[in-house]
Amino acid sequence: MKVCVIGSGVFGIAAVREISRHLPEWSVHWVSEDPEAGGLWNTTSRRSRVYDTLFLNTSRQRSAFTGTAIPAEPSVHFVHHSLYSAYLAQVAAECQGPQRHWECRVDSVSAREGGGWLVRWHDRAGAVTEEEFDAVVDATGHNVDAVWPDVPRAAEPAYALSHSSEYKNAEPYRGKRVLVIGNGASAVDIACELITAASRVEISIRTPKWYLPKVLLGKPIDHSGGGLSHAPLVGRVIARVGESVVRRVVGSYDSFGLEAPKSPLAVSTPVLSDHFLPHISHGRLHTRTGVVALEQESVRFTDGTEDTFDAVIAATGFQDASPHLPSDVRDTLSRHRLGLSLEAPGSPGLYLLNRFRCGDSAVKCAEVQAAAVARSLPSSRSRSGAPPDLAGPEVAGRRITARTLRKVYEAYR
Repeated sequence: MKVCVIGSGVFGIAAVREISRHLPEWSVHWVSEDPEAGGLWNTTSRRSRVYDTLFLNTSRQRSAFTGTAIPAEPSVHFVHHSLYSAYLAQVAAECQGPQRHWECRVDSVSAREGGGWLVRWHDRAGAVTEEEFDAVVDATGHNVDAVWPDVPRAAEPAYALSHSSEYKNAEPYRGKRVLVIGNGASAVDIACELITAASRVEISIRTPKWYLPKVLLGKPIDHSGGGLSHAPLVGRVIARVGESVVRRVVGSYDSFGLEAPKSPLAVSTPVLSDHFLPHISHGRLHTRTGVVALEQESVRFTDGTEDTFDAVIAATGFQDASPHLPSDVRDTLSRHRLGLSLEAPGSPGLYLLNRFRCGDSAVKCAEVQAAAVARSLPSSRSRSGAPPDLAGPEVAGRRITARTLRKVYEAYR
């Protein structure tokens, strides 16, 4: 039995680890367009999303694969992206068994008559390879193409307009007046760094969020709950207590000129930053309402105001782009109809990892998804001794959501 794993980021590494560990009889082929593992954390990758001062927003302990710690001093909880990239490369190198096809880009994944999949890829020299597989795990993820603000935008604005995917450091913005659009993790990080160089930094906030310090009461904030937060009843109690503690420690968002988040903390994805709120309270960072138009000379906001800037950075996220997948699967993804499923609807044996937002650390979410896929693939034991209706990926695909839905809901809420 053969499986093709596409992508060498966190989710690709998790898939190879789980399948190789639990299904040693499967032949694993690992295809990646990058020369080394790491995905968006790898600065040499086409999909790299890192900037010079980027540190992880999840703690070192929560960002590590099970059984393989991130090397750092005990007092260091949040590591620099360069250390994390090296760690991911090390974990990938320790994966035993897979046949690696590095610096190879997948052109197409197509269903074969009678079952299975045909994967076509080409290497740096342009040489094309086609191989047949019993299953395919696509771990290229949803953070691929830049998403721009869904507002009218001038074709050639007078100010420098860029996306956060292009941002590397604050030096090009020295002495300039800059607007950052968005208030997710990258937007907040970039806005706080720009303060060191720009003459004035403003951040446009459309949807209010929870803004929390990375360390609360002496511990990384993602350590709270000690694992009990995933127990339904206990989790609700812990969430309410945690929200109460946060409100007391952080204070009212009104005092920072910010709207209060509309959703409870337990069902939100908070933005972690030790600098965002202090910079606002010190007058170094200024908030604006949502953007309604990026005009030729100026930017218009939802509160009716209009202003000019030297530069505008859109930190408005990314979207899936998987031209190698079958057209019906791409249509399912574009319509957001995958839900919490991991197997592409109507495509038995084609698994899609990292296609929905993760509320836990990426590694922990990746391990849950990869373990579910490994369980769904038929093992030599199931082929020899299990009833026929449990042996194939067609049935196993339906088992994935049923077995892991509670975990998935808690991990990705």
